[in-house]
Amino acid sequence: MHHRSWGRRVLAALLVAALASLTVAACGSSSSSSSSSSTDAASLLRETFSGSHVVNSGNLSFSLTVTPTGSRTLTGPIVLSFGGPFQSLGKGKLPESNFNVSISAQGKTGSLGILSTGKNGYVTLQGTSYQLPAATFQKLEASFAQLAASPGASSGSGALSRLGIDPMHWLVNPTVVGRESVGGADTTHVRAGVNVGALLQDINTFLLRASALGVSGSTRIPGSIPAATRARIAGEVKNPRFDVWTGSSDKTIRRLAIELTLPVSGRVSTLLGGLSSADLGLNIEYTDLNQPQSIQAPTTVRPFSEFSAKLQSFLATVQSTAVGGGSITTTGATIGSSGSSSAVPGTAKQLQNYTKCLQSAGQDISKMQRCAKLLNK
Repeated sequence: MHHRSWGRRVLAALLVAALASLTVAACGSSSSSSSSSSTDAASLLRETFSGSHVVNSGNLSFSLTVTPTGSRTLTGPIVLSFGGPFQSLGKGKLPESNFNVSISAQGKTGSLGILSTGKNGYVTLQGTSYQLPAATFQKLEASFAQLAASPGASSGSGALSRLGIDPMHWLVNPTVVGRESVGGADTTHVRAGVNVGALLQDINTFLLRASALGVSGSTRIPGSIPAATRARIAGEVKNPRFDVWTGSSDKTIRRLAIELTLPVSGRVSTLLGGLSSADLGLNIEYTDLNQPQSIQAPTTVRPFSEFSAKLQSFLATVQSTAVGGGSITTTGATIGSSGSSSAVPGTAKQLQNYTKCLQSAGQDISKMQRCAKLLNK
């Protein structure tokens, strides 16, 4: 039962991340053309992130890249990505989607497919498909419907404001870079700095709203970020930058990118082979907006319990590889080997114990804090 519920939470978390990315595509002006020829960067950002623009379908591409510096065991970028077509089924309903999720580390890559028909969810690993339990999928559908129906924030009524995120709160000194083509669409490229403290406040609001809807509890997403933690992160983040490519005619997002550097020290640095800093890059891109997409359920599926065991084994070995050494494996197959032999003794086991402790802590902040002691044993 533990393997089964653990696998469900991981899949639900991935689906939530993908669906949250889809809501960004719905941001834009409320009309199909610009009401002003002004090239003022702040005005363009307001037009892009206020109101709502109907986006019925398209193709999403998301990537999160972590580039380490100074580590003896992390020898290259770590990339988490997902993407694929999506098709709306109407307001408040889960869209059809067919995403491929992949993680690349130490030169090796593992991937799986996540598909939603709007009524059922499926995951595909190594050519075999499994159906997400109906109860889990129904909870996700209910949370998505509540999110879509929730009132907007005080500063706007767009999809992002319903998530508790308003970029105009934390973007500073915007400038127009120029006109560029993104996925065949003519766009205006705007660049801005980031007030990290204000951004974290918006993320905290998003987590609180997700918790209120029951999303965080079912996926182990934290319910909030303590104020002290937000302040510490804001003080450590270096060189934050935000870029957005907005449609020149409709002010609808075609691409969004965030870059920053996070210094690493202390025990975490030791665990990760002397890591001194990490460059983080997040990219979201949309193509083929409002072009029809064809998404079909797999014809043959296996019990989800079989997938849960495979997924847990796979992610546990990914964690071991991330701190140096080991193979990325799934039941009955090896995805790859890091080829590293310079890991800090025992750190992989420490990290695994720490992860298990966090899972057991749930939303209890005090229990989560006590888990940190496991990294020092």
